[in-house]
Amino acid sequence: MIMAPKAVQKVLDGFYWILAREAMLPDSNIFLVADGNRFVLFDAGLQNFYQETVLAIRDLGLNLRDLNRLILTHTHLDHSGSTPLFQKDAKNVEIWVSEEEGSFLEQGDDTVVYGSMLGNRLPPIEVAKKLHDGDVVEVGDFTFQVLHTPGHSIGSLCFYEPNHQLLISGDVVFRHGSFGRADLPTGNGKQLTQSIARLAELPVEMLLPGHMGIALKGGQREIQLSLQFARQVF
Repeated sequence: MIMAPKAVQKVLDGFYWILAREAMLPDSNIFLVADGNRFVLFDAGLQNFYQETVLAIRDLGLNLRDLNRLILTHTHLDHSGSTPLFQKDAKNVEIWVSEEEGSFLEQGDDTVVYGSMLGNRLPPIEVAKKLHDGDVVEVGDFTFQVLHTPGHSIGSLCFYEPNHQLLISGDVVFRHGSFGRADLPTGNGKQLTQSIARLAELPVEMLLPGHMGIALKGGQREIQLSLQFARQVF
């Protein structure tokens, strides 16, 4: 079967959105950020669509040998499933994830990843760096502030770039008043609401969530709408 690359949309110079593939188990959005002659990925997507992701990367004129960091917003399978394949093919890629969820990957623990429920349990994965709230991640011309935003999962992270008022929000908050579910292991609705409230205070123009579409403007309004609905639910 001939595979087609995932669709790619340019967000900013050196910053690309690799769109999730639709399926019974939703794939996750992936964000690619140039780092000089190398590049970084935020989230890995499902293993089922790994080859399509690789084709999309190659269509941008990049090679997996130049992938130096894979940064996970959280470890749910739709965001982490392709991690072992990236480690195998990219050779020197480092895996970065939250302190709270790093052990799940290192030990092959299925508590949060829940891959065995879907027939795709991950092997133990070496984590190079465990991120904390307040850390700073520099990628090329972008400087991201690490925000620990639990609720969807215990170690969910968001990445805020103040110079461009850009937020990579994982599954904490989406567009159109939507937000991540809180009924999976380590999820907590009250924590999720508090995390969304924290994000709503940021001057966000570009909202880049883990699923569905992105907002290139008006991101703060999107988050505030999600906060309004979350407070009604939780």
